[in-house]
Amino acid sequence: MITIDRTVGNIGQDHKLREKYEELCREKLAETVTITRLESRRVRMRKTSDKGTDVALTLPSGSHLRHGDILLFEPHKMIVIELEPENLAMIEIKNNIHQDDIIEVPARVGHTIGNLHRPIKLEGNKIYFPIQADTELDMFRKLFGHLNEHLEIKKTKMVFEPEEGTEIHEH
Repeated sequence: MITIDRTVGNIGQDHKLREKYEELCREKLAETVTITRLESRRVRMRKTSDKGTDVALTLPSGSHLRHGDILLFEPHKMIVIELEPENLAMIEIKNNIHQDDIIEVPARVGHTIGNLHRPIKLEGNKIYFPIQADTELDMFRKLFGHLNEHLEIKKTKMVFEPEEGTEIHEH
């Protein structure tokens, strides 16, 4: 068993580490430890990599693992965190908003999502947040009512990493 007490870097944020990871992947020397977004907040856990390496995490209090974090980096081995994709709602604000509604639409969407205490990720005119069931999409369509003509609401699945400060708690 390997005990990890800190991360080494992140392959998504460091170009040189990404290149080394890709090289080790080609040589079949890279491994991944898959965790859920909720597990990413845990500082103590035991996991097994995709190649069978037993890993014990004993991270400092308040640590938060991110997709691409490197747990171990040696000349002939790298172990990287991979977050599991999860079901998300995607709300896209269409470009058909009249000048009179330019404040109302995003404000009401933000207020509605905020009242449900969902962490969010923003990309352009799209808002992503986790859902538990497809029926939640219908609930949001009902909650938005007359705003639906300005919104596209659909389900997607991807690795979700919330914007900093938006994941205070979930219900």
